[in-house]
Amino acid sequence: MKDTYFELDTEKRYKKGLKLSAMKSSEIVDLFIDDHEIILKSLKKNKKKLILASEMFFDTYTNNSRIFFMGAGTSGRLGVIEAAELPPTFGTNKNSIIGLIAGGNKALVTATEGAEDKKHLGIENLKKNKIKKGDLIIGISASGRTEYVLSALKYYKKRGIKSVFITTNKLTTMVSDLDISFLVGPEFISGSTRLKSGTVTKIALNIITSMAMIKANKILNGLMIDIKPTTNKLKARCIRNTAIILHLSLSKAEKLLIKSKWNIRVAIIMNNKSMGYKDALKASKTLSVGEII
Repeated sequence: MKDTYFELDTEKRYKKGLKLSAMKSSEIVDLFIDDHEIILKSLKKNKKKLILASEMFFDTYTNNSRIFFMGAGTSGRLGVIEAAELPPTFGTNKNSIIGLIAGGNKALVTATEGAEDKKHLGIENLKKNKIKKGDLIIGISASGRTEYVLSALKYYKKRGIKSVFITTNKLTTMVSDLDISFLVGPEFISGSTRLKSGTVTKIALNIITSMAMIKANKILNGLMIDIKPTTNKLKARCIRNTAIILHLSLSKAEKLLIKSKWNIRVAIIMNNKSMGYKDALKASKTLSVGEII
């Protein structure tokens, strides 16, 4: 087959890595760390686009529309991780932010050969999820060539669906409404985009979603207030956060949380507004973070 990928930065050889096999362990680690300095520079260079992407995410979420992360391989897994971590952290509905990966759930733990090259799969995956106007697609492809993502973005762009595209290679044409290229250069191990490309993508997704959730009143004084306490760790965090915010002892905070059915936001309103559970729950749907303290 004809190699149409050789000119991509992520496929080029990392010049300082030519003697990796002869290096000492300490030298390899130093080189690896030094190679990652470009990540922060690339993030700063794309600051304005990260802000725009987060605003698109925020607008979509607050309009009760859905966000779809989609990608293949490492890029797909990062999108799925982001979607999976938002509900317990920020109390989002699992059906409002969805991660799609070429090859389906099996591809999360096992490489699924060829799935990323099938143009129809991305389109079909979004059709199955009944995507509609108002929704947002965040496509991720380190190479910028993944057909699973590109074909879906192209198909739904014609149908008025907004999109963001994240890559670590240069683009010659616009792919989405907002293209973000993190040019971090050749990988430490040539072609292994789970390295710098994966790291910068993870940080970018963290910025986009976290900023949107902060604007959506999910954070108070730097603390999560919409946690879903599905584990002992999250229950302990609920108690701790409630105690800090309301200046209560841990035992009093826990008792208040039990009354609020483990809803920090409701617990704060019950305490500060002298309301019962039902009234506080109703008020929690409309009051902003600044209004509950």
